[in-house]
Amino acid sequence: MSYPVFLTERHFISNLATRTIGLTLLLFSTAAFAAESPTAEDPEVLLQRIRSKMATHLAHLPNYTCHEVIDRLVRCTNSGTFEHLDRVELEVAFLGKRELFSRPGEDRFKEQEIHNLVPVGTIGNGVFGAHVDTIFTGHAAEFKYIGPVKKDGHKAFRYDFRVPQENSHFLVRRGSAEGIVGYKGSFWVDTETLDLVWVEIKVDRIPSHIGVSMVEELMQYKLMRIRNSDFLLPRNSQLTTSDKSGNYSLNIISLERCREFTGESAVTYGAPADDVSADREVSQH
Repeated sequence: MSYPVFLTERHFISNLATRTIGLTLLLFSTAAFAAESPTAEDPEVLLQRIRSKMATHLAHLPNYTCHEVIDRLVRCTNSGTFEHLDRVELEVAFLGKRELFSRPGEDRFKEQEIHNLVPVGTIGNGVFGAHVDTIFTGHAAEFKYIGPVKKDGHKAFRYDFRVPQENSHFLVRRGSAEGIVGYKGSFWVDTETLDLVWVEIKVDRIPSHIGVSMVEELMQYKLMRIRNSDFLLPRNSQLTTSDKSGNYSLNIISLERCREFTGESAVTYGAPADDVSADREVSQH
């Protein structure tokens, strides 16, 4: 029998269906853009400019909300193909260094974890803004400059990063078993604009008692036209997990119908009227 799996970096990934794993990720970040053009010879200065630009991006992110579509697939042990499990649709916003979710058609983003909205199957957060917030702000991550490369049709600079367990808030949970884990990965930015092109995240050294063997996430960034401006968002993402029995779960995530809040918008942020303490307790894992 399979059990739910959750991951949290103040991210979160949610439950397992009977055949699959559930996960959830949560992250955060901040910085500001310098005018000069970067040079590959100065990786530390270049990194600071990248972090500054990401901070500017994240400062504007609370002005937007998107429709998130998650196609969930599973591949059971000894099976060679993924089967489509279902499609989940949510509204997502980024506020107070965390992602908030609501069901389509609702005008209120409640302070609750994503697995409360989607209690069965693998589900994850962090794609809209929490992942890059954690990576690019604060002192949790360690960086290594790799150099100029080609990525997704761009001339790009690549950095590897690592967040050790002692600096991490990334929780992996499967059923009643859970643990904080470190993670590592890479990111690529366009050499001319310093816009983020691609982010890869891999969770390593998951405690064996949890029963999860692998968690990986890929995020592909593109400029999206929202009203009269272009805004950089992870248009396409993938979350892959596996358990010790060899069951795989794949979430294919896309952001659609992104919109900017205007004077006519009426969107409410806040905790639900009841059960506030319970929601806050979950978010502190």
